[in-house]
Amino acid sequence: MLQYQFIKSIILFFLLSFFSGNVSAQTTLDTNAIKTNIKSITDSITINPVFAKDLANRTLKASQQINYPWGIFMNTLALGSIAYNDGEREQAIKLHEAALVYGRAHGFRHKEAIVLSNLAKDYGGSGNTKKAINLYHEAIKVAQEINDTLQVGISLQGLGQTYSAIGYSEETIKYCSQAAEIFIKKKKYNSLRFSYNHIAAAYMQRSRYDSAYHYIWLSKRAYDATGVGVPQLDFYMNMAICCDSLNMKDSAAYYFEKTMIVAREVNDEIALQPALSYLAAKEEAAGHSTKAIKYYKEALQLTEKYNNLEGSISITGSLSELYAKTGDFRNAYNYAVKEAAFREEYINQEKINAVTALNAKFEKQQLQNEFDKKTAATTLTNEKKIAKRNMLLYGFVALALLLGVVIIFVVKSFRQKAIITANKNEQLKQRLLLTQMNPHFIFNSVDNIQSLIYSNKDEEAINYLTKFSKLTRQILENSRENYISLDEELNMLDNYMNIQKLLHNNNFTHTVSIDDGIDPENILLPPMLTQPFIENAIRHGLKNKKEGGMIHVRFYRIEEQLFFEVTDNGTGLVAKETEDGQRSLSTQITKERLESISSKKKIIIQTLNITGEHDTVQGVKTFFEIPYVYNN
Repeated sequence: MLQYQFIKSIILFFLLSFFSGNVSAQTTLDTNAIKTNIKSITDSITINPVFAKDLANRTLKASQQINYPWGIFMNTLALGSIAYNDGEREQAIKLHEAALVYGRAHGFRHKEAIVLSNLAKDYGGSGNTKKAINLYHEAIKVAQEINDTLQVGISLQGLGQTYSAIGYSEETIKYCSQAAEIFIKKKKYNSLRFSYNHIAAAYMQRSRYDSAYHYIWLSKRAYDATGVGVPQLDFYMNMAICCDSLNMKDSAAYYFEKTMIVAREVNDEIALQPALSYLAAKEEAAGHSTKAIKYYKEALQLTEKYNNLEGSISITGSLSELYAKTGDFRNAYNYAVKEAAFREEYINQEKINAVTALNAKFEKQQLQNEFDKKTAATTLTNEKKIAKRNMLLYGFVALALLLGVVIIFVVKSFRQKAIITANKNEQLKQRLLLTQMNPHFIFNSVDNIQSLIYSNKDEEAINYLTKFSKLTRQILENSRENYISLDEELNMLDNYMNIQKLLHNNNFTHTVSIDDGIDPENILLPPMLTQPFIENAIRHGLKNKKEGGMIHVRFYRIEEQLFFEVTDNGTGLVAKETEDGQRSLSTQITKERLESISSKKKIIIQTLNITGEHDTVQGVKTFFEIPYVYNN
């Protein structure tokens, strides 16, 4: 079919060349020649747009010269479609609106639904989805009135596609299913394929992969019915995702391999990257390290090319672990460093995004306040003019009542907006504070890994690298959440203290205890609140201990309040008074977070010496209340 279309476009091109010679010899075209040109333009819009545009422009001028309405209308409509395909959305809207007005003025009712549908697509492509939806509904209504069933189906599909673009899966399924019924009756299998694809995507968006799987197969059957026979990348990719989500791993691997092959053929690097990553993980699990590394490296080149930081973090982490398993610790170290760099860049990017979001909200609020002030001023001026004209007492009373209702409504509305804005700003502030953790710990850990590798301590290096990779992933994942379970916090703290032991030559032991009655899986608290105080206990409390150090972490409840406590057996506060500045700096972020979270309740962080007989200092205890919520 593609070969047939290509030959057809060549024939049309030579016909145009031949016809051009005749045009140069004539000043105008007759209506029959214009109709012939319109058919050639319609056939060429998708297969030879340059030819179609040139012919449409010249035929439009010829139609205008002889004042031929049908020629003017159809060529304007065609030029609008060509402009849309070229990405010129504003020009397409202008031409299609002109065609709509002209067509209605000259009674071309049978083409009105087509113009409305094209205009809806223009507005949808320019981001005005509300306008696009209204135009599609109008196109459906007109097509039903003139009994154009096929155009009803085309408009329904466009409506479903518009809803799909803004994430309304239920409406997408509804309208594309109605369109599919029409396309089946009309045997329009290519259009049917697109309807099924949109339905499948909607089901995938709702995580209903069994239904998505069904419609992907229906799409494949519709495509086969067209007789084109060219492999479809979207089919293989969608099947791979569905099979993986349905735990059909062998089928998923098969379709990802097909995706990889076709993506290479059509040079689609966006689809190629996830296929390579999946296949690399599969080869790694099968013990085929060489092939897995090859796939991982090729996928990494693509994630770096398209600045996919999350993909780069995942792949470098996998490569580091894989090289460590194979005993190639130098490469394991190099990719661990890359992973740390990507993570830092990712965290910095999140900081920038958060600050940008805050600035945008602030600017929007300022503009809204200015608009509200101007609106209020204008409203007040108008009301004063009305009040002056109305000299009767009941008019003044009615106006006073109206003003009272408006003021109450505006004040209430402003208060609600202020509360919503304040809550969102607090969440963004929490994420900003959480991302300000000191990055030196990461690079100290990486340096320690390097030292272990150069000292030929392979087992320790692997153990350290595994724990470090797990901890950095926990920190990255938790930093994106407002609350995590106490169980997750304990897991991260245990991993953190194990790594600190390695950093401090195992000069201390640690214990973690939870009082009875505390459910760690259902108690939710802000992430990483306790880590700075544990770090202080290790760095400062045990600073002068070469061995025998002890760190004890305890979570307990008093009535309905949850408390955190960390103790050490170091030299106490007296010997560390000169270091209080460092302690304050390391815990300042956490204090600010506690103040932000508990805006209605003041939380005090208490740090005391632990004393024994004869008031001898035996260590330091730090404790404070932790705000929490209970997950029902």
